[in-house]
Amino acid sequence: MLAAVGLIEITTSIFFYVVIAAYIAFLLASAWEFSRRREPGRPLRSINLTLVPFGIMLALVGVLAASFNAFLHQSGPPSTPWAIVMVALGLGGASFVLAVEGLVVRSRLGDNPAERRTVSLRSLSLVATAIPLVILGAFFLAFATCPFACR
Repeated sequence: MLAAVGLIEITTSIFFYVVIAAYIAFLLASAWEFSRRREPGRPLRSINLTLVPFGIMLALVGVLAASFNAFLHQSGPPSTPWAIVMVALGLGGASFVLAVEGLVVRSRLGDNPAERRTVSLRSLSLVATAIPLVILGAFFLAFATCPFACR
């Protein structure tokens, strides 16, 4: 019975690591696609190159904190709700910044409908994933900062 519980805990953790790694790869591919467009006067490029890595780093710190807390069976700093806040808001914020940049890039594209469609779909995907992540992060932020009545 203990081996089954250990196996379930390990496979669940591996599943979430794979999902988070795939999402980080999606963010990096989006950042690469948007940054390779050669357009003059792109102030969002500096924001992209600053905030997106910061959001990814924040998410990775949250993943490490949650992993250490889960595998050591303790609630050290940062606690697991704070780790979830870091992951959700880090990835959600990076998605939102990239979605805004994608919309700016789309507005500056010429009359090439295939390229506009590609950038539009990528931006829509980023927005569609940013909204639930930010809501989840806000929910866990409220849970983590809630007074003693919530626990």
